[in-house]
Amino acid sequence: MAKIIHTADLHLRADEKVYCYAVLDEIIELAKAEKADFLVIAGDLFDSFADFESLRKEVRHKLFHLHEAGCRVIYIPGNHEARGATSELSAYSLDPVQFYARAPFVFFEADGVEFICVPHAENYDGYRDWKVPAKREGVTRVAVLHALNSTIYTGPDEESDSRAGVIEDDFFRRFSIDYAALGHVHAGRQQSLGGATACYPGSPRVWRAHAREAGLKTVCVVETGGAPVATRLAEIRSAGQYKEYTLPLGPDGEASLPEIQKIEAGLTNRDLVRVKLTGIVENEPASEAAAAALRERLLKRARAACVDLETTVAEALYSNELTKSFLAELDAIKPEDETGDEYRRWLLARQYGLQEIAERSGEDK
Repeated sequence: MAKIIHTADLHLRADEKVYCYAVLDEIIELAKAEKADFLVIAGDLFDSFADFESLRKEVRHKLFHLHEAGCRVIYIPGNHEARGATSELSAYSLDPVQFYARAPFVFFEADGVEFICVPHAENYDGYRDWKVPAKREGVTRVAVLHALNSTIYTGPDEESDSRAGVIEDDFFRRFSIDYAALGHVHAGRQQSLGGATACYPGSPRVWRAHAREAGLKTVCVVETGGAPVATRLAEIRSAGQYKEYTLPLGPDGEASLPEIQKIEAGLTNRDLVRVKLTGIVENEPASEAAAAALRERLLKRARAACVDLETTVAEALYSNELTKSFLAELDAIKPEDETGDEYRRWLLARQYGLQEIAERSGEDK
């Protein structure tokens, strides 16, 4: 029986090195604590070829200590390592890391596990002609790929500018795969494909301000020897989380201080937070200043912060008779306590009502 730590999509960046290395170091320590036989990295270890060039020696040094502890490191490039590449990745050695960038695949056996390592490609249409040896009795066969699969993940693609190649279910059946160590999809998921347990462990760190980065960040711990293989997720705590909020602004362009404080209370210094500021505002410069001030405030509590203005400037809206009537009715029921839940609900009703009037006014033009 062998134990594998499966990860992908670390997207190590030179300009986020401290954070990225904290995540990588935790994965290395987890592999040591689990007494893993293999650390499998299924692509996008680096965010670009420039990051690959500038960070690979330091990363190799970190992974060398894991190799010394008896854990082999197996790594294939994803689509990001080739971004801006000035030379072929297959020309590089990261010894003792087993870096497999040669297309279309590399096959080998170690410690009772057969590996088919497939570096990222735009398509894998020729796999039916690959000369993969027949599976040996009594071993576990693992495929390592950085690709999409239409059964386990139907889209949209993780990235709009660089779609990964698609691997068919038949691949796993044809080559008698027991476990598919997949990369590219940042939200973890697992499913049986062609008789194989196929897993995207998800990115172990928060790469960008996007809803698909939400949730706990994990790697997959795989134990061979059974049918199917045993899998469990291990949380990477140093990664933090992606957290997204919507905050309405008042007409003066100011946000509720208690609501800001609620957001702050839910943050750690490892999180990436994004706040969308909405509503009808009378003073656009004031709302822009409020957005800048909020971002600076959030950066004192979080690793990174994004504040987006999604507001509408009132101007001509207040001359609308429907607007006047709506605001008069609403002002009559305004709560006296501007720090409670009732006021928040009243403010949201005011904003949504004004937005609805603005949208209808636009349709009438």
